[in-house]
Amino acid sequence: MNAPKPQHSPPAGGGERLTIGFVARATITVLGLWALGNMLWLGRELVFVGFFAVLVAAFLSIFVDRLERFNAPRTVAVMTIVVATLGLLLGAWMLTWPTLQQQAAVIREQLPQALTEIAVWIQSRYDMATGELINAEPQFWEQLRARAGEELAGLVGGALPLLNTVVGAVASLLVVIIAGVYLAVEPQLYIDGASRLVPPEHRPRVAETLRAIGASLRRWMLGTVINMIAVGVLTTLGLWLLGVPTALGLGLIAALLEFVPIIGPILSAVPAIAVALIVSPTQALYVLILYVAVQQIESNVLTPLVMKGAVRLPPALTMLFQAVMFVLFGFLGLLLAVPLLAVVIVAVESLYVTPLEADRGTQAGGATPGTEPLRRAG
Repeated sequence: MNAPKPQHSPPAGGGERLTIGFVARATITVLGLWALGNMLWLGRELVFVGFFAVLVAAFLSIFVDRLERFNAPRTVAVMTIVVATLGLLLGAWMLTWPTLQQQAAVIREQLPQALTEIAVWIQSRYDMATGELINAEPQFWEQLRARAGEELAGLVGGALPLLNTVVGAVASLLVVIIAGVYLAVEPQLYIDGASRLVPPEHRPRVAETLRAIGASLRRWMLGTVINMIAVGVLTTLGLWLLGVPTALGLGLIAALLEFVPIIGPILSAVPAIAVALIVSPTQALYVLILYVAVQQIESNVLTPLVMKGAVRLPPALTMLFQAVMFVLFGFLGLLLAVPLLAVVIVAVESLYVTPLEADRGTQAGGATPGTEPLRRAG
């Protein structure tokens, strides 16, 4: 009688055996991911332009979706919103430009003087505390201010040289607007196209994730625009009541930098405090109190109301992500850090966390725990 042939047990843990085919597939996967990452890095300018276009489409969709409820064709609705938005911006620009031009000239003249006074004050206090800078070279603070000016000049471009030129910036702006309009006209077309890049069994979840990302960006854009307008109005009124020169220009800076949470309000307070310091240290203190009060109103009153339904972003993770984006891509990376982080959180939750918890719930034979979407603000 022939002895039975030994049975080869499968690898422990049910994993795939280490074969030539497995190694080849793993190698191809790693090389593919490396090539994709390298391609995205080389084309990072286009990626940023594309994401700006997505934000434009999200902003337009806020109003287009409401017009569609009145049976308006989506193309007509998009063009109506575009024309109305451009008209409002042009009208606001024409009304405020003379004042803004004068105040911008005043800020350019007074800000260096204010920074000089701040530098002298810091140096005197440091000398009193340590005595180490008593014999410092007179050019020290001039070199420091020149270095700071160079850094500020390079903020906008950062790691994106195309956007650092006038022609590149104008061309990119046109691409952003046109691409954003097309995305807003036929969003489902691009959702379907992106879904077809994955296997058929995963297409419904990918399409659902893309729609969730779009809804999250729309809520974030709407809340951000409302916050920007509110902060700009409150800051301008407060500075005007305090008698600070260039109140409108400084209020506009505060409104624009409100687009960058956490870091933006701090940056917007610096020129206002510096300009107020020329008048008196007391007025600079009042301006500081004003900015703190406006941010408290924005954080504790406005944000819970207008950001209802938006993705809740952990503050520590937001600051770390902003720092990474700023180091890699400059000021534009800082601008896009928060919406990009919201996209990443929604995608990770929908594509990884929810299926993982669903599988665990199925294996446990009970109700699926933790499958509800990420808790929203408000």
